[in-house]
Amino acid sequence: MEKNPRFTVIIPAKNRATYLFHTLRTCSMQEYENLEIIVSDDGSTDDTREVVESAGRRDGRVRYISPGLGVGMRDNFEFALNQVKPGYVIALGADDGLLPRGIQGMHDLLKETGKDLAAWPAPTFSYANSRTIDSQLVLFRKSGRKIIRSADFLKRQAEALDYLDDIESPMSYVKGVASTVLIDRVRSRSLDGRFYACPTPDGYSGIVLAGEVEDYAFSGEPFSIYGISPTSQGMNYQAGTSEATIISEAFFRAVSNAPMHARLASQPYSPLIALMTADYIFTASDLPGWPGRFPPIDFQHLLTRGLNELSHGLYAKERLVRELKILGSIADANGLTEFFRQKVKTTNRFLEKDRFAGNGISPNFFVLSGADIGVSNIVDAAYFAHFAHSMFSRPMIATAADAIRNSISYWLRSRVKGEAFPDESVWRKN
Repeated sequence: MEKNPRFTVIIPAKNRATYLFHTLRTCSMQEYENLEIIVSDDGSTDDTREVVESAGRRDGRVRYISPGLGVGMRDNFEFALNQVKPGYVIALGADDGLLPRGIQGMHDLLKETGKDLAAWPAPTFSYANSRTIDSQLVLFRKSGRKIIRSADFLKRQAEALDYLDDIESPMSYVKGVASTVLIDRVRSRSLDGRFYACPTPDGYSGIVLAGEVEDYAFSGEPFSIYGISPTSQGMNYQAGTSEATIISEAFFRAVSNAPMHARLASQPYSPLIALMTADYIFTASDLPGWPGRFPPIDFQHLLTRGLNELSHGLYAKERLVRELKILGSIADANGLTEFFRQKVKTTNRFLEKDRFAGNGISPNFFVLSGADIGVSNIVDAAYFAHFAHSMFSRPMIATAADAIRNSISYWLRSRVKGEAFPDESVWRKN
């Protein structure tokens, strides 16, 4: 690794100027100099260009580009990636962010381990009126560094079919950084020279990049943060409002020319995590010479996982018909029509429910109310997450224990009685 290699942050964006303003603030607060921040604007009709150009006047590392009007998410990601110079690259959404010293942290991790690929458990910040009425921050309870075998990660993905909740996924979207050498290697295997081969570019990058290496670096210290806003695609698909329907239908039209893999019956894109994970694995495995290996996917398990996602009560009722039709077509194509029919009959759908709000805790993460901690945007969340991880990391715990010992020792020393005051005759005389 050269001393100060170039890092590039690509931010494909469309009509998210309000959130992009804060995202760019988290990028500009990076102290790492050999950094370029590229915003690729897919024909926005809001103030996206003005926001980026204003940021560029304050920080020369910020650059505005545009592929034209309405090319769609996948092509916009590819266009942005084509502008990246040799070095390392991470992609952010227009409502995500970097933590303080995030780029420097990525640099140090890659240099220390000598790897071309790295991952970390990115915290998640939800803007108000996205998941819940108030903003919310989720922090993972993870620390330390380690090397992860790609074969173990790919095996876990093929069995669990849950790319989104795997904190060790090395996807170069928000929670991972990759060498452009690896990016170019994937492109060289593709028939059309593209890196992004699936409608949603996040999880696919993790699968295909992991398959290109024997192992990769993992840091329990986060360097970036997910943002979820009312404009986020996943939120809009699950919601049943008319505005959300318009946004999600526009996305479906944009990816209509990129159906899922033939082993998934070439069905239209589905936001079900199980189906997306399987699509990523099948698509990556088609690349000539791709060295990634994974066990066979159990289609009964795949259908069951997809149906369970629909049963959780978070999807609006009008979304169920489309997803059941897709799952049913996959069942038909794999000789599992009767299996799926019986599963549908015996699986109960939970009542439509609200998302978890307020403060909470689990063995793996903390959930904090933004209103309680004074966090209202991704910049606030980035600083808070950075501070919180520092406070609860092992070195900081040791430092806190040392501070307590020093304080007790000082207090005890301060209570030890010394000599008496000089006699009055002495100080009166003087």
